[in-house]
Amino acid sequence: MKFFAAFFYFLLFFSFLFAQNREFVYVDPLPGAEDVNLQTSIIISVASTINPQSLHSLNSFSVKGSKSGNCAFILVGTTKDNVVLLKPLKNFETSEVVTVTCGSSIKYLNGDKIQPYSFTFRVKASKETNVNESLIYKSIIEKEFGTVPINSILNASGGPLLNVVQSSYPSAGKIFISNFAINPGPGKTPMLIIADNKGNFIFQKEMTDYCYDFNVQPNGHLTYFHNGFKKFYEMDENYTVIDSFYTGNGYATDLHELRLLPNRHALLMSYDTKFIDSSGSRPKSGGFPNTQFKTASVAVVGLIIQEIDENKNVVFQWRSWDHFKISDATHEDMGASVIDYVHGNAIELDHDGHLMISSRHMDEITKINRQTGNIIWRLGGKNNDFTFINDPDGFSHQHAIRRIENGNITLYDNGNFHNPPYSRAVEYKLDEINMTATLVWQYRNNPDVYGRATGYVQRLDNGNTLICWGLTPSTLTEVRYDGTKVLEMNFSESNFAYRSYKYLWKETLGDEILPSYYSVMQNYPNPFNPQTTIKFKIPQTNANNTPVKTLITIYDILGSKVAEILNDNFVPGTYEVNWNASGFPSGVYYYRLESGSFTETKKMVLIK
Repeated sequence: MKFFAAFFYFLLFFSFLFAQNREFVYVDPLPGAEDVNLQTSIIISVASTINPQSLHSLNSFSVKGSKSGNCAFILVGTTKDNVVLLKPLKNFETSEVVTVTCGSSIKYLNGDKIQPYSFTFRVKASKETNVNESLIYKSIIEKEFGTVPINSILNASGGPLLNVVQSSYPSAGKIFISNFAINPGPGKTPMLIIADNKGNFIFQKEMTDYCYDFNVQPNGHLTYFHNGFKKFYEMDENYTVIDSFYTGNGYATDLHELRLLPNRHALLMSYDTKFIDSSGSRPKSGGFPNTQFKTASVAVVGLIIQEIDENKNVVFQWRSWDHFKISDATHEDMGASVIDYVHGNAIELDHDGHLMISSRHMDEITKINRQTGNIIWRLGGKNNDFTFINDPDGFSHQHAIRRIENGNITLYDNGNFHNPPYSRAVEYKLDEINMTATLVWQYRNNPDVYGRATGYVQRLDNGNTLICWGLTPSTLTEVRYDGTKVLEMNFSESNFAYRSYKYLWKETLGDEILPSYYSVMQNYPNPFNPQTTIKFKIPQTNANNTPVKTLITIYDILGSKVAEILNDNFVPGTYEVNWNASGFPSGVYYYRLESGSFTETKKMVLIK
């Protein structure tokens, strides 16, 4: 046994040395990774474009398991820059060390050969059953949402109602929401709902199980997570299901987040469980050495972030095991039989193309380099890199990290460990050079609302903020920037919402034949690649509806004019114009509408 242990750590050291090869920007599994899923693919990304023909040369790649020997695999090209996949034809053996070698026969387009490269990882020690994983997942959900007896859902009759508590000129748009109930019964049938500002349903669909995160994606299609099937589904504008999204590499899809990108790649998350024998018969590795468990057998739950391409291939994967420690959790009970030390609940594609994730049980927002997988910074929690200004308490057990148009971030602060507990919507200005997080806006209801779990914050186009309070009788509130409440709605019959959203939807477009005010909407989709649409309104300013000269100009991040996509005269009405940015590099751009005396500028992101 000592010989095999020494040999394994020699392999890890060997892998570390090879990891210094900077031609390989990113590989997954990470060199030296442990407890990798048995059915994992291998992701490799290099710094420059490879000659695809050379990938099929003899000895270009090899995969070898310490138990299973040489592993046959399929080589898959992807639509993510310089990324290739090695997809094994069968699962790896338990506990084996896998060695991946990239040979010198691989060439760049200019004919140069890569430096040979090799790395190792170790596979999980046991074939954990789906039953075990299912029970763990159930315990995680119940911890956040409460005990939900799914088998009684189908016996419920009738769906919920949305009761308007207050309405005073809320923003235009429709509310997208789905319900769940702790104790199903009459009036608690799971539904997908689109409602207007008066609480009237303009679309409703009864579901066979609870559905979460009913949302409009940047392509204008609707998505939701179906708890029974453990997948996200996509519906077109006619409410027809046309696609589904799910994690790969043997991981079960988590309900918390789906972000659909312009190229039809998708960002998803999963929970991954390690079963730890705390008696000492199994090494406590990957962040466990200093952890004193209080039970003999512990299920420790990690977080998996994936980007899948349009063919459902995993082209980027990030595991909390490789970057976080279990001791990063702020309030987890280390005496429990299940320790959910991360509990990821949101992914945000930042304006620079990298990722931000929300880890509720670490009280942390983490920014991750989407090319290398390295952590860029950590906000909040035990490993905080920032100084909080104007907010000495910070946030606690948060949801819904989002980067908004003005460059700030918003989130829903559940506030579980504020004293006393209270929930709020917050907006921070981040200085990522001087590492400060300044609280520039917050909304705290009077009296306090406390949603111990779930919840969401959405900054609307007109500057208002929609707050979904989560697991509390107060369902949603819309407020102006000055804190004035303009809309409040509650579900009937003890129903709750994971998230709620507000968007202009097709039933909204004909509400105003002639607009009463100027407006330029956020481009759609955003981020985009390479084409996006900009919609704007020109109001009726006189009885004759005189045409108004209108321009839309595009600027780069330095403020230089790069394109003029509109220059014409328009009568009052609602219009849209397309911009094809195929000849422009990835980055942040601004579009400016000038019409009469009105001007407005908005930010958009091109990601190729």
